[in-house]
Amino acid sequence: MVGLSDQFEKIKAKLMRISEDDEVKTLSLAGMAGIGKTALAKKLYRDPEISDLFERRAFVTLGPKFQFERVLRDITTQAIEREDVDDEDLQTMEGETSSDALTRIMRKCLTGRRYLIVLDDVWNFKVNDQFVSLFPENNNCSRVLFTTRLEEVAKYNSSWFSKHDVRFLNKKESWDLLRQKVFDETPCPHELEEAGNKIAENCEGIPLTIVTVADILSRSNDKTLEYWNMVAANKQNSVFIDAYEQMFEVLYPSYEYLPQHLKPCFLYMAVFPQNYEIPFYKLVRLWNAEGFLEMGFLETPEYATWFTLDQLYMNNVATVHEKSLNDITKTCGLYSPFWHLCNKEATKIKFFRGLNTLDHCLVQEDLKGQRRLCIRNNVLFGIKDAYDSIASVSTVRSLLCTGPYHQYPVPVCLEYLRLLRILDALTILFYEFPMQVTNLVRLRYLSLTLNGDIPDFISKLWNLQYLIVHRCLSIVESDGKSPYLPMEIWDMEELKHLHVMGSDLPDPHCEDSLLPNLSTLLDVSPQSCTKDVFERIPNLRKLGIRIESTPDNNDDDDKPLCCFDHISNLDNLETLKCATVNPRIMLSKVVAWPPTPLHCLPSSLVTLSLSGFGFAWKELSKISSLPNLRVLKLKRYAFRGPDWEVCDGEFPCLQYLLIEDTDLKNWTFRSRSYYLPRLESLVVRHCYKLEDIPQKFGSHLKKIELVDCNPLALDCIDLEKTTSRYKGRGVDLSVRYSWD
Repeated sequence: MVGLSDQFEKIKAKLMRISEDDEVKTLSLAGMAGIGKTALAKKLYRDPEISDLFERRAFVTLGPKFQFERVLRDITTQAIEREDVDDEDLQTMEGETSSDALTRIMRKCLTGRRYLIVLDDVWNFKVNDQFVSLFPENNNCSRVLFTTRLEEVAKYNSSWFSKHDVRFLNKKESWDLLRQKVFDETPCPHELEEAGNKIAENCEGIPLTIVTVADILSRSNDKTLEYWNMVAANKQNSVFIDAYEQMFEVLYPSYEYLPQHLKPCFLYMAVFPQNYEIPFYKLVRLWNAEGFLEMGFLETPEYATWFTLDQLYMNNVATVHEKSLNDITKTCGLYSPFWHLCNKEATKIKFFRGLNTLDHCLVQEDLKGQRRLCIRNNVLFGIKDAYDSIASVSTVRSLLCTGPYHQYPVPVCLEYLRLLRILDALTILFYEFPMQVTNLVRLRYLSLTLNGDIPDFISKLWNLQYLIVHRCLSIVESDGKSPYLPMEIWDMEELKHLHVMGSDLPDPHCEDSLLPNLSTLLDVSPQSCTKDVFERIPNLRKLGIRIESTPDNNDDDDKPLCCFDHISNLDNLETLKCATVNPRIMLSKVVAWPPTPLHCLPSSLVTLSLSGFGFAWKELSKISSLPNLRVLKLKRYAFRGPDWEVCDGEFPCLQYLLIEDTDLKNWTFRSRSYYLPRLESLVVRHCYKLEDIPQKFGSHLKKIELVDCNPLALDCIDLEKTTSRYKGRGVDLSVRYSWD
């Protein structure tokens, strides 16, 4: 078996482990469709040593819709020996038989004998109750092995130590499998090896993709270097497209039997380009604006998105690309076979249509009646035939420009798409605000890249929930002062998320001005952090403040710090990110800014990120008693000075701590007891002067990451002893140097 030999040996050892009075044990193989579960199970089933160990064996495939009696009959037929039954039993087996009769005969065949039953492709999490409970308990190390795509099924039917997640193949295993399937025993021509490795890598470690692509390549008469290079260069090559089409039947049940509420979320992940790493918070905003999320009372869109993604992960149809060190999903996505399936199914059911080329735009049958268009090449708007074709789809509710950023303006046919609810056009540059947008009164989500101002008639978009505007940084200049958004922004009561880069909220113009639904306000300056503003956004949960330090600031100028004066008015604030642009790090001073009223931060704060302030480390004690603070990120000299001493009882609930780019030299705990009792992840990066790191963290510590820090810091804590102690507690200790 090419690849997975390590898992084969591990599972084989568990199947063959013999002990006295050992009861029936179930083992599971879990993983996405095409990962090799069935192949691995068959390899185990046919292994000579396993065949010799188990007197009775059966291998039965269930599938999502199985007949109970058929499965019982298949198990009995495979496990039966003539000596096990009499003539009456044989006659019963040959005719129409009840499940009770089949169960009696099956138990008669298995009783007193060591057996191995393989149940392949299990979808029902109660299979243990339906089948395994019927097998006799002989106390002789009998085993039941089953394969499943569903993590919940695997967990329900086996204990944690007998659940095996079938892994993806690595690059070497992928190439070995592809080469074997294409050339069999014949050596691969040397000139094809580089392209072959790339083709294998593009199969993303999925055995079914590798085998299918290999079959197509082996049947092709063209085995020239030019042809293989062409296949290797693009996953949209016909070889891969044909392979995904051939895999469709195997993959489709993973979509077909998803719970109904998960199907639109799954399909929607394919609106992005192939292999795109989707930012978690972009999904939060889009899924919520589309109305996909099922939120219970008091649930947030973030939690609902996390829960939905977790269900997709548990069904093995989506994957996490990157997690933060505090174990939060940062980016996610789809493997190529599922991305192809989603695009095909979405086009068929008029859920969305992806447009990559001019040819895609000209197939009217695929465009007619579509609710969403995904423009993966923004140049298409500049081609008249494509423009006219897109403009003709009057049913479109969402226009998603998900292709690469296009630095030149193109005409977008907004005047024809009057039913739009979602306009995601961050990858298109607008020199001026597109006037046609104000006619799209159904808009819930608007994102674009704009160099002009937001007009006052933006308030006509009374349904708008998300307003996101980026700037073209090559054109925008900063004089240290941000322009205000139009006063009419206070009339947009449905707003939930406001991020207009380089613009501020004006002070409200009348007593009843209120944004009751605004939960996220990003990239504002201290000009927006007034008492009047904060009192009119009572449900704000996430705030991002940008402080610009300009050459005309005096060293004693503390006006930028006024942003902290009124944050205590935000009773529901959970996340605060405050960063200085061009921070004044003065080598001759310990503090770049005057001391700040950090003690005024609200007790509701869960996540705090500070950057570029240059506060003295003793100022950190002002936030050390925040009762809900779990994540603290200190970047780019947020605090400075050689010494930081943590005192008893500080940061009682802190779970994640990041210290990055500072002149800290000695970090100590005041007494010998354990500190930061709830800390799970510690990350220290680019602290070149750091010589002393505390060792006595609480028992919850799971991860330590040190990147480009002073080697003396490692010497002083006795790395070998510490490594042994941490690993003994299951702590993941990572030390990296860019100069190694």
